[in-house]
Amino acid sequence: MAPVLGDVVHSDTSLSDLNEHSNKMTISSLITSTPNRIPFGKYIFRRLQSCGTKSVFGVPGDYNLNLLEQMYDEEDSITPNEIQWIGCCNELNAAYAADGYSRYTNKIGCLITTYGVGELSAINGIAGAFTENVKLLHIVGVVSQDKMKSGRNFHHLIPNKENANLQAPNYQICKDMIDNKISCSTKFLDNIATACDDFDDLLRDIFKNSKPGFLFIPEEFSNLMVSDANLFLVPKITLEDSIIPSPISYDSIDRLTQITKDLIYQSKRPAIIGDILVDRFGGTTILNELIQNTGIWNFSTIMGKSIINEANENYIGLFSGDDGKQEVNDKIRQCDLILHFGIDTNEVNSGVYTLENYYPKNAKIIEFHSNYIKIKDNSTSRVDLYKNLNFIHVLKRLNKILDTSKLLFDYPYISKNIQTECSDDEKSNKVITQDYIKDAILKLLNPGDILLCDTGTFQFSVRDYQLPPQVKYISQSFYLSIGMALPASLGVGIGMKDYPNIHIKPDDSIIKTQPKLILCEGDGAAQMTIQEISTLIRYKIPISIFLWNNDGYTIERAIRGPTRDYNDIQPWNWTMLIKSFETNIKSFIKTYKVTEQQEFKNLLTKIKQNNFNEDSLNFIEVQLGRLDVPHILQDFMDRMKKRATAKALSD
Repeated sequence: MAPVLGDVVHSDTSLSDLNEHSNKMTISSLITSTPNRIPFGKYIFRRLQSCGTKSVFGVPGDYNLNLLEQMYDEEDSITPNEIQWIGCCNELNAAYAADGYSRYTNKIGCLITTYGVGELSAINGIAGAFTENVKLLHIVGVVSQDKMKSGRNFHHLIPNKENANLQAPNYQICKDMIDNKISCSTKFLDNIATACDDFDDLLRDIFKNSKPGFLFIPEEFSNLMVSDANLFLVPKITLEDSIIPSPISYDSIDRLTQITKDLIYQSKRPAIIGDILVDRFGGTTILNELIQNTGIWNFSTIMGKSIINEANENYIGLFSGDDGKQEVNDKIRQCDLILHFGIDTNEVNSGVYTLENYYPKNAKIIEFHSNYIKIKDNSTSRVDLYKNLNFIHVLKRLNKILDTSKLLFDYPYISKNIQTECSDDEKSNKVITQDYIKDAILKLLNPGDILLCDTGTFQFSVRDYQLPPQVKYISQSFYLSIGMALPASLGVGIGMKDYPNIHIKPDDSIIKTQPKLILCEGDGAAQMTIQEISTLIRYKIPISIFLWNNDGYTIERAIRGPTRDYNDIQPWNWTMLIKSFETNIKSFIKTYKVTEQQEFKNLLTKIKQNNFNEDSLNFIEVQLGRLDVPHILQDFMDRMKKRATAKALSD
């Protein structure tokens, strides 16, 4: 069977209609438009716009300047006409920002760098996007074809280890490093006649795989003339069109939909687990509709946090096996059918590979992945694996044809844990603790807000949040590159301007206030990427940044070396530093420093009520103890130590 991914079409669209719809769109487009000749660089930006990418991130360099010039119509233009340029402080931060843009919009996040120094600087950000299934395009301006033919060593490239003066260097060294490793599709252009087709194919591959791709473009190609016929032949390249299934896969999709439907009808206590690939392949609304229509018990995962509406009455909690809550595991043990949509299996997301330990012996488990669907019967140990299928097709068909009158569920009564007000101590000057801010930030969130969290101690607190409706949570939960979230918040903020409220279900009456962008960042993480505060200011991104000042790498202290100096950092005067980023007379920055619970509580109340500098960058430094960690992290570390001890004894 040929590889088949998934369609994200309207739920009333049948599989047999998909190819017909695509053909009609192509024919009508051809009839109404006539091709022209345009510079290839202009073609790139117009095609990106047709994919839904309205802004690109990056750093200028001499090998990409010809491309960047194609954003402008006039020589003296100050701002681009073709697409919005977001200049970042370095290439790594640009990669993080493009990652954040894609996570928020579910479009392709794009960064543009130069040869060698630029492309290599961005690699860690690309690796994180690849690891966490983020749609990202990295365009690299490289030396011209004439320079490559000369065999000479040009600036920014890496010479050969030996005989560098006598032998031509490897002009594709970065391509060799990343191809099929942190890139799902790689195009190193060498023929302008096929460049438009190559670029279009690359974009489709990024959508299909929901992973980064690379375009290496010789510096002269941006000015070479090409036909814009593709822009009329296929006016848009979208996720929906890129993952339309082939006709030969329809029978498999229908059969798997039928199997799933029948198992739900037979089940007394099914469970739905919502995971990260649901978001990446555009299934969030559909999955929530299925949950709402059926009343099936539902669970999130660490990477899938906020995909499911956690305010629904049948939401149980975050399922993380040995690393999760006992009461959540107890509910999973009662289920006879496990439907794990958008599964992504790794150490973090699977509770160190312990999820299956909690599935009952009589349960049937279906794993819905973008490349396969696996059905396991625990009672017989039988496993049926269907490859080259994207689960999104089955999810959409299932939501359409499931007859809720045939459901025979028999769930026990569950009492919801009501999350209460923060329990302030009698003395208002008590120091702020991690457990206090855990409760306080949850109180701050309104329906529809966007919460970003960097790698660190606070990340553990968010796991057990029951988030308000339509809150979007963004965090690099598996790759865990410290400092990523701050520049990612730039990408999210730009995405919010390009696509206001795209994360909110249309006509949701529960959204009463303008969604806030909130970033929670440790001081150690912030020191990694603090430069991008200046870019947030430059592009006037309204955001509230909570800086947890605990004097170093407390997350590492919790693991090992609590008093070692390798976990120390140089203390900064944060509020003074942040103010130094702005030179305008009218201040966009508002800074605060809080050390006591009462003043923190008062500040949060103002933010909650939207009486708080909505059009500003609000920087709130919160003083914490250097060894203080949330209890959920302490419990996690205790379990890790027990595992290590048990393993040592068994060895």
